[in-house]
Amino acid sequence: MSSTAATSPRGTGRGQRVTIADIAERAGVTSAAVSLAVNGRPGVSDATRARVMDIARELHWEPSHAARALAGAPVLTVGMVLARPADVLGAEAFFGAFVAGLQEVLSAQDYSLQMKIVDSPEAEIDTYRRWFGQRRVDGVVVVDLRVDDPRIPALEELAQPALVIGGPGHHGCLPSVYVDDARATALLVEHLVEQGHRRIARVAGTAEFLHTAQRDQTFTALCAQLGVEGVLQEAGFGADGAARATAELLAAQTSPTAIVFDSDEMALSGARVVLESGADIPGDVAIASYEDSPLARTHRPSITAIGRSAVEYGRVAARRMLEIIAGWSTSGASETAQTESRAIDPELLVRGSTDPGAEPASAPTGSRG
Repeated sequence: MSSTAATSPRGTGRGQRVTIADIAERAGVTSAAVSLAVNGRPGVSDATRARVMDIARELHWEPSHAARALAGAPVLTVGMVLARPADVLGAEAFFGAFVAGLQEVLSAQDYSLQMKIVDSPEAEIDTYRRWFGQRRVDGVVVVDLRVDDPRIPALEELAQPALVIGGPGHHGCLPSVYVDDARATALLVEHLVEQGHRRIARVAGTAEFLHTAQRDQTFTALCAQLGVEGVLQEAGFGADGAARATAELLAAQTSPTAIVFDSDEMALSGARVVLESGADIPGDVAIASYEDSPLARTHRPSITAIGRSAVEYGRVAARRMLEIIAGWSTSGASETAQTESRAIDPELLVRGSTDPGAEPASAPTGSRG
């Protein structure tokens, strides 16, 4: 079956559908030879392939993705399913920047990004099965890695190209890229201790996510190691939860002198509560965030944050995904799934919210692991 039927209003000069038969007739070869040439398959000479591709461009021919799928050729689409509310995703600086980097690299290789929002990890798994079963995607990018994630064994069983965003560990035999949340946590805590803080709180995101758990574990262990009091306060990833958590911390009998938030949105919400209470930042309470953004930089005082380019994180993920797909198409199985790779090294950007003498710092939009 041909994988190359397509439409073009100008292709043949007749306002009709351009097919490989039209290209074959013009090139003086068989339709089968055209199919091999345009799909990059062996069986035709380099000269024939070049002539066929020149004619295809001349006729403004474009491949039909549905036909390509039926013929077993790549459909040039990467999928990503998100089991999170749209309003939460829409408020996150990380997500928009990550997708921008992902899409930039994919688009340069004529790949599309297909996204879907669902209500549970189980619905994600169902979507992956349907997408791969219907040949709608060449691979999937898996985000929001959980501590005990049912998607990992399901994707291992499907045995199709998949890239996990997150780690280290917890991704089974699937390839992954990640940012070092343990290192980011150490940078934040060590900086606050150097500033003289001995009661430090961490207002954390949703506990089911692996990066949250890794930050929690490192925070608790490092506070104990450095001899300071560390308080964990779960708040989810929304501004409202961060505001409530901050108010509870300030109302405690021994309130913290520094608070670290899991996102820029949470940090800004917490900073508002601190200022409205009459406390000074950083004189009474220092504020820091795992994510950087223009809002964090323009807040007064500007927010100390971890600088990691979410756009570059997306680019790294896209390149890795394309490598996996290419390896799969040539060998029938992924040969690049044996290792995880660190994508972005965190950098501490010290600003006025923790150090009144700090010069304003600028850096790319931050990201999560």
